[in-house]
Amino acid sequence: MSKPETKTQNRLETLDQLRGFFVVTIIVDHLSRFPSLFGILSGKALLWVTAAEGFVSISGLLVGYVRGYKNRNEPFKQVASRLLRRAGLLYLWSLIASIAFVAIIWYVPLMGGYTSTPMPIGDWREFLAELVTLRYTYVWVHFLTLYALFLAASPIAVWLFRRNLAWMVGALSFVLLAIGWATKLEALQWQFLFFIPSIVGFYLQSILNWWHAKKRSTQIAIATTTVALTVLTIATSVIFTYYDQAFESFANSVSDGIFAKDSISLARAALAFLWFTGYMFIFYKLRHFITKAFNWLLIPVGTHSLTAYILHGVALCAISFFTDGGDSIWQNTLLGIIAIMITWGLLKIPFVRRVIPA
Repeated sequence: MSKPETKTQNRLETLDQLRGFFVVTIIVDHLSRFPSLFGILSGKALLWVTAAEGFVSISGLLVGYVRGYKNRNEPFKQVASRLLRRAGLLYLWSLIASIAFVAIIWYVPLMGGYTSTPMPIGDWREFLAELVTLRYTYVWVHFLTLYALFLAASPIAVWLFRRNLAWMVGALSFVLLAIGWATKLEALQWQFLFFIPSIVGFYLQSILNWWHAKKRSTQIAIATTTVALTVLTIATSVIFTYYDQAFESFANSVSDGIFAKDSISLARAALAFLWFTGYMFIFYKLRHFITKAFNWLLIPVGTHSLTAYILHGVALCAISFFTDGGDSIWQNTLLGIIAIMITWGLLKIPFVRRVIPA
């Protein structure tokens, strides 16, 4: 195998490792047992950017790369059909998983660690109406619905990619983002984190070729600057989030303003892309250590990310059935490890991998 191909393969494995890392972080955040050592890893989903943004971005990038670039010589109808079938499957599983988890939290005496529903317990009519019409999906599988919507729209992006109109994908994404701000529609805002990376995915091979052609000193300068900005902004986010009394109103205006969790601002999107790229450089640099120490976990979870995403609710329900919340950092850390391991263990069951989408 040639050297450039080896480098490309390494970077794609790094993407799988990074996707696995994002899913593991989401599991810990959804478990919501803090204080915990995992809080250092995840920021308790309170920082300016969370693992969810990274998960959506990497999904868009891979759709652009696989369905856009790698499948570019396949008939368009075949690629579009594959995307639409995938979208329908994910929508179906968002229904199945939401119904299952809501039934459990409504009727099983869980001790803690779950999120309640906006509708009264037992109001199946309202719940199903909201669920089927995409107005509500249970929080543990919330992004399945968004992902299904983005995949359903992806044939349009692929069609434009094939006609060298990637700029139009970007323009449409910006327009939809603006409409999302005006209408406060979540899907129209989050699509920006999916379709902008899909453009990068479509041109990923060209970007890697450009990168390989650069001098080593230039590569080091770009990577070092990106990682330094990532670390600096993460540290600033931690300070503003957890020590906002030192900054008072200014910190609140930043954290609850341009980085507010209820919208995708351009600043939040830009920061999400920066952190994603910074993590990519870090994971690639540490790839040998990560491969030896964590591939057993990150690769199965990363390559079957949606299966893990659907199944992690089972682990959370089991832990919530047997344990209540507490203030012990060691107990909460142990519960986080158990949640991750239950999810990982379920992934190892062949029947589960065959039935639940990867």
